[in-house]
Amino acid sequence: MLHGFTDTDSQWFGWENHWINLQTVIEQSLAEGLSKEMIVVMPNAYNRFKGSMYASSATIGDWETFVTKELVGYIDANYRTLADKKSRGLAGHSMGGYGTLRLGMKYPEVFSAIYALSPCCMDGGANTNPELMAKLETFTLDQLEGANFFEIATLATSAAFAPNPQNPPFYLDLPAMNGTPRQEVINKIIANRTLNFVDQYIINLKKLKAIALDAGLQDRGISEATKSLHELLESYQIPHFYESYEGDHLNRIAERIQTKALPFFSENLVFQTKTLSEIIENGGTGKYPAIMVSESSLPTHTIFKPQDLTKFGTKNKLPIIAWGNGACFDSPFEHVNFLNEIASHGFLVIAIGTMPKQPEVRSKSQKLLDAIDWAIAQNSDPKSPYYQKLDTEKIAVSGMSCGGLQTLEVAGDPRITTIGVFNSGVLANPRGGMPGMPQVTKEQLNNIKVPTLYLLGGKSDIAYANGMDDFDRINHVPIFVGNLEVGHGGTYAQPFGGEFARVATHWYQWQLKGDRKAGKLFTGKNPGLSKSAGWTVDKKNMN
Repeated sequence: MLHGFTDTDSQWFGWENHWINLQTVIEQSLAEGLSKEMIVVMPNAYNRFKGSMYASSATIGDWETFVTKELVGYIDANYRTLADKKSRGLAGHSMGGYGTLRLGMKYPEVFSAIYALSPCCMDGGANTNPELMAKLETFTLDQLEGANFFEIATLATSAAFAPNPQNPPFYLDLPAMNGTPRQEVINKIIANRTLNFVDQYIINLKKLKAIALDAGLQDRGISEATKSLHELLESYQIPHFYESYEGDHLNRIAERIQTKALPFFSENLVFQTKTLSEIIENGGTGKYPAIMVSESSLPTHTIFKPQDLTKFGTKNKLPIIAWGNGACFDSPFEHVNFLNEIASHGFLVIAIGTMPKQPEVRSKSQKLLDAIDWAIAQNSDPKSPYYQKLDTEKIAVSGMSCGGLQTLEVAGDPRITTIGVFNSGVLANPRGGMPGMPQVTKEQLNNIKVPTLYLLGGKSDIAYANGMDDFDRINHVPIFVGNLEVGHGGTYAQPFGGEFARVATHWYQWQLKGDRKAGKLFTGKNPGLSKSAGWTVDKKNMN
């Protein structure tokens, strides 16, 4: 949600006395059942000129990149979002309405629905009033605070669209100088009027799922320009919602957001409402047939658990395993057989991401910790089906490939009992991996405080050298490495997760349940796994 010119985020969210309190508007819309729950984010676009125009300027900042990439990336990394354009919308009022249209049509790969309320600055020229220009030519920094609306708006427009790093003190070019209009500066300003550049983005606008715009009939200039945009969209046969209503620039905006904008996004964004419940491979081979489910209290993850939780309680609790996926995918679609098999032996497995697969979306390591936080909270909640059934003192964090790096990135969390790094290892050059990969360094291996399992796919595994180098460097905790010549893909997709699932399950039974018989696969002079066909092993700091 983008605020308007002269406004700030703190004003809109009620931290200062203002003409709108967005939080109250949202809560009222929810209370009346007009909209669904969503995360509403408002950047502060206020600057010395009282507004950025949400443009990219060499002197006041690259607001386009900030809003569409940096801010979106930060929110997806730190909040429980559905990190996909289909679940992401953009809205704004006045200057924010202008920004909504500008960014929405430029970045259809980021947002799927846009709503512009009373969007400003869509048409018209540049202000070259001689008296105004003469005053601004001699303006000083000290005079900014007392500038009237037309003075500061002219400076803000030039700062956004006609920046000049060589022209102090404001580092911008005015549309007139010494009483003479400057056509080259005027051209820059009018080129950024919405109605002057929208034709260049028709193909992008058609990629959006939904478009909405409205303005009050008494909002002179803006009302007419909004209607012109509506007519232009109609001429290009672009479906959209448009409405003109009795009102001015401010007096009904809260009502419009409550009754129009929020319901618009509730209808046109994708919300995760379908509950997943699927039995994989008849529940696995373990003592407790498992099921793959989604939980409304943790919609960003997929859960693998025993189907019958009544068998767990005070004397028999479920240890917790948080799992990160290959390629840092935000879906465990490559590992369902493997994870379900482990769960069938009496574990709660919480995998990053959702099903069905979303291979175009990448996750962050924080989601492993989100899984732990959620499990601990569920175990303490009398209303939860997991209440007092989880062993919150026995927690594993594990992952495959990029998910293994995510595991190493959070390995220092004191709640963790053991970690598993599968088909993975720290790159010699952390920046040499794919975009979005955790930038883990070899020094961070020292953060590991618990027994550690590495499972690799042999010398044909792209992660083999990195994983074996990690093993060589880790000398301060018990560590076991097993290699099976199956390559980087492991055996996850094989029936019941194949050999990797068998070995991982034994490790978890030993480390999280104290099962010494399972531990014999890893202990002794000749560990049991060394006697299994195809496996080569090594260990340190272990009997």
